[in-house]
Amino acid sequence: MLCGVVSVVFRQLVVWFTKTFDLIRKKFGLPAVVCPALGGLGAGLIALRYPGILYWGFTNVDEILHTGKSASAPGIWLLAQLAAAKVVATALCKGSGLVGGLYAPSLMIGAAVGAVFGGSAAELINSAIPGNTAVAHPQAYALVGMAATLASVCSVPLTSVLLLFELTKDYRILLPLMGAVGLAIWVPSVVSHSINKEMFEATSPRHGYASLLPPADRSETDGRRPDGDDVELAILEDDLYHYGSNSEEMLLDELKVSRAMSKHFIKVTSTATIKEATLLMHDKQQGCVLVVDNEDFLEGIVTVGDIRRRGFESSEDANGTGENSSDLDVNSALVTSCLTRGFQYHGNERGLVTCFPDTDLSTAKVLMEVKGIKQLPVVKRGAGRRNDGRRKVLGLLHYESIGRCLREELERWKAIYQREFPAASS
Repeated sequence: MLCGVVSVVFRQLVVWFTKTFDLIRKKFGLPAVVCPALGGLGAGLIALRYPGILYWGFTNVDEILHTGKSASAPGIWLLAQLAAAKVVATALCKGSGLVGGLYAPSLMIGAAVGAVFGGSAAELINSAIPGNTAVAHPQAYALVGMAATLASVCSVPLTSVLLLFELTKDYRILLPLMGAVGLAIWVPSVVSHSINKEMFEATSPRHGYASLLPPADRSETDGRRPDGDDVELAILEDDLYHYGSNSEEMLLDELKVSRAMSKHFIKVTSTATIKEATLLMHDKQQGCVLVVDNEDFLEGIVTVGDIRRRGFESSEDANGTGENSSDLDVNSALVTSCLTRGFQYHGNERGLVTCFPDTDLSTAKVLMEVKGIKQLPVVKRGAGRRNDGRRKVLGLLHYESIGRCLREELERWKAIYQREFPAASS
């Protein structure tokens, strides 16, 4: 049970450090590579005081298993400090984004916790009952602690039991080992259920999830934004997604644009006419066309709203059958007359709002909401300077696709949770 508590504390620290580093990165605008560097720095500072937390193969574990047998072996009090320092340092590295496993740290933490428990129990029992009391050596408790902690942290109870039996080749340790592993697994499962699955979500490849469904209907309105920004591709209602859960935002931080973008989009050159673009949008059931140059680099975007605001708003035009006074303009005017190439920001000309396939959906969603758009071109990363900032189009991100992608991810994690905790889900 003590190993289970240590596992819960470790997972809580991972969650806390992950949120802390995310907050630091977003608040100060730091690149993602800085957080692992800070985590390594923190672990190094802890190692200055407790060098034993560093990975030297399994030398430190061997020394713990010799507790009480040699002069160089650490004492009970030092082992308690090493266990605490190792838990904090490992959680710090894990939360900062450093790449590494939990197998070796779990063995070292478990050995230290087991030795501390065994040594303390022996002292208490021997002081309460003078004489030769049948209490196992701390080394036996250290071995059981290794398996119990590994099982609890990594959720591998059977592997832990078989691993320790292979190390000891002693049948007598099987029953206490299985009991310790079972209790170590049970403690975090109870805690996980009581705090509404927070631990499971935080230790999974995604940070967490919660219910978020896209609105059933999202209509497009004409006109400009109140602030005069003319970059809108299609104006949305201000109240798009009614949510404020941190878990949803963290999940969107993990999902990439490539998961939600569509590779089915309309692409035309700058020599195409408005009538041709309108026909294509009608035939393909699309709300916009992407305009590219002769080298297939993105020049801008034209939406139905852009065409209407330029005065081509006849409903017959959308079907290509209108015969009103604006037909001449529709047939001869080029898409460049309605093209959105960028936007003005504090008097400076900015380029077209785009994103990359590896951009997280949270950033893309905020960008679309700030600009009031529901289509965002996805362009290829790199080679921007060599081509004067021009980039090739890879896809088109629709605002409603973000909600659909999130809903699919929710269903996936719901199925995973039901497999991991069948009793809780029933």
